[in-house]
Amino acid sequence: MNLSSFSINRPVFTVMVALIVILVGAISVSRLPIDLIPEVEFPRLTVATSYENASPEEIEQLITRPVEEAVAAVPGVEEIFSNSLEGNSQVTLSFVWGTNLDEASNDVRDRLDRILNRLPQDADRPQLRKFDPNQFPVIILGASSRLDPIDLRTLLDNRIRNRLDRVPGVGAVDVW
Repeated sequence: MNLSSFSINRPVFTVMVALIVILVGAISVSRLPIDLIPEVEFPRLTVATSYENASPEEIEQLITRPVEEAVAAVPGVEEIFSNSLEGNSQVTLSFVWGTNLDEASNDVRDRLDRILNRLPQDADRPQLRKFDPNQFPVIILGASSRLDPIDLRTLLDNRIRNRLDRVPGVGAVDVW
C-alpha cells in the first residue's frame, strides 16, 4: 500500500495529521525569537593614542610606527590598518575569525607596555578598544547657539552631557 492510497482510504486521519503539522508550525513560528541586530563580535581591536598639537607626520613617526611594530607579532593578527591624524593615532588590528579577543587584548596590552617608554611623554597612554557594532550611536544630536563656541562647548560638557547621561537607557554621551 502506498502513501496516496493510504491517504485516500483514510481521509479523516490525513486531515488530522495535516492540521497537527500546521498547528505545531504556527506555534513554533510564534515562539521564534527575532533579533533585528544580532550580537556579532568582530575580531578587531583598535589602539588609540592622543598626542595634542602634533602634526600627522609626527604622530606617524613617534606613535603609529612604534605601536604597529609592537603589535605586529601578536598571535592571530591578520591585518593591521593605521590612521595618523593631527593629534591622534589609531592602529586597528584584524584577527582571524575564532580568535579569543580577551586573550588577544591581553597580548596587545603586554606589547604596548613594553613600548611606553619609547612614546613621547606628553602623549596619552594608548587605549585599547574592542570593535562592537552595538556601541554605534543610535541618535546624534546637534546644538547651535549665539554663544561663543568655547562657552557653548563648556555648557554642553558641564550641564547638558551630565543630564543626558542620567537618562535611563543612555549608554554614553560624547560631545564633539
